Amino acid sequence: MRLWRGCLILILCSLAWPRQAGQARGLEPTVTLLVQPRAAAAASALTLELPADARDVTVPELAKLGWRAVRVPATAAADLQAEWSRSPAVAAVQRAQPVQALGWPDDPGWGQQYGPAAIQAPQAWGMVTGSISVTLAVIDSGIDLVHPDLADRLVPGLTLVAGTATAQDDNGHGTHVAGIAAADGGNAIGIAGINWGARLMPVKVLDSRGQGDDADVAAGIVWAVDHGADVINLSLGGPCPSPVMELAVTYAYTMGVTVVAAAGNSGGPGVLCPAAFPTVIAVAATTADNTRASFSTYGPEVDLAAPGAVIYSTLWTPAGSGYGYKSGTSMAAPHVAGVAALLAGQPEFDSPDKIREALEATALDLGSLCRDSYYGAGLVQAYAALQYNTSGTSPAQCFFYYFPVFGR
Repeated sequence: MRLWRGCLILILCSLAWPRQAGQARGLEPTVTLLVQPRAAAAASALTLELPADARDVTVPELAKLGWRAVRVPATAAADLQAEWSRSPAVAAVQRAQPVQALGWPDDPGWGQQYGPAAIQAPQAWGMVTGSISVTLAVIDSGIDLVHPDLADRLVPGLTLVAGTATAQDDNGHGTHVAGIAAADGGNAIGIAGINWGARLMPVKVLDSRGQGDDADVAAGIVWAVDHGADVINLSLGGPCPSPVMELAVTYAYTMGVTVVAAAGNSGGPGVLCPAAFPTVIAVAATTADNTRASFSTYGPEVDLAAPGAVIYSTLWTPAGSGYGYKSGTSMAAPHVAGVAALLAGQPEFDSPDKIREALEATALDLGSLCRDSYYGAGLVQAYAALQYNTSGTSPAQCFFYYFPVFGR
């Protein structure tokens, strides 16, 4: 093999990297850039002159593979990558990709959870466990504000229920839903939610009996959108039509917020509102063996399915914080909302349409071939959805989609 005997010198000293005011040197986030010289060059011959803000972190084994590694401030990484890529002496420049140990979470309740494994969550966690920049609003009976698996994830919320001063759960339903979607994972406590990084926004619209009205739900949706929600979970429902809820979910959609809702628990036809609205992802329930839960409402409005029978999650009771089982499409919806929040943390999934497309195009087909009234596009699959190509080049599994009529 011919080796390039010269030296490729990348002059970095003239670049000025911005620093946030008051930020100490050495504390700025960094990125490792991998630089590969042209085929005629040897990586070991690559000489880099680095300013104080960056350093060469190449080890001999990496150089043997033909790559050099440079750790640079995150604020400068994009510009440096673009500039070095234009050099005729450089074959490729790319960012080092994160990897992590693969295995089951150490949460003691993991063995009682079948939902995450059914929807490829462990595989997805090998790519991403969630982003702190994403906020998932749970519009429900509130959330247990001191639950050890949830408290660290909470952002300020709202209560619209008369006689209550905070979004503290006094029913248990909302806490169970929140844990499915986003309980802390890998913290050796309780259970693992689908999304370990997203912030949880509690919006209390249901009282201690689990009851409320569509006006409060609509107001809660608007408040959540206006206060930074990226994904909204609605594990609740009522009769259609509901013009005020339809207007609220349409507002959320136009503001770039993905809305997920439970289809209903009648066991018969007639998907409830807000799940029946076309801008909402309607979720049916499955069992541990990936069959339809007998209570799951069906209809052409169903978009996806997720585990909803005998689901173990966080719980609030009058005795305090704990864990327990519940069943319903209310439990299925947050599985999907948690995955939607994983996608929302990735730059390529920057709209509700792209998130919906990825979820539906990669779902595991169950029941009748392609889309049907019991499972919609199929069982949500987190890992496959994260790999979906939003450019439109990913092959569609099915070609028939049902679009509910407005004003049903």
